[in-house]
Amino acid sequence: MKKIITITLSLMLFVNFLCSQSVVELAKKEKERRANLIWKKAVVVTNDDLRSLRIGPVVSIIAPAFDENSLSIPIEEIEQENIEEQAKLDTNWNRANEHASLLTLRMNELQQRFFSFENQYDRAEMQREIVQTFQKLQEAKQNAETAKRELSQRRINRRK
Repeated sequence: MKKIITITLSLMLFVNFLCSQSVVELAKKEKERRANLIWKKAVVVTNDDLRSLRIGPVVSIIAPAFDENSLSIPIEEIEQENIEEQAKLDTNWNRANEHASLLTLRMNELQQRFFSFENQYDRAEMQREIVQTFQKLQEAKQNAETAKRELSQRRINRRK
């Protein structure tokens, strides 16, 4: 019992000694950092500086470079097509994500059942089913990633 107490106390003292060295080193580094900052200039903005700023319009409206009536397809039709395509891509992405999450749940269930079986035959059957589900899960994740890429690409193109 005395050995355990002695070892514990010696370890605590050793750890305390190591920590105190690192604190001293950190204090020296902080002192050096602050000494280097003395010569750097900083801009201080006061309330007087803010009052003297000229207040101007935040948004300026620029006239379009083309006439909207001269376009061959009305803007409303283009916007409607964009909205429909965006909704279609959203539903595809949501379906792919939902399918992948359902397959993930199925994989978790199969693994749990696999480890609960004692019979080797049941485990072999379960292992085959796990492999098939895993392949479907990989495919579903790939489809979800593709749908996400298409959706993000569409959003980027729409912003342009």
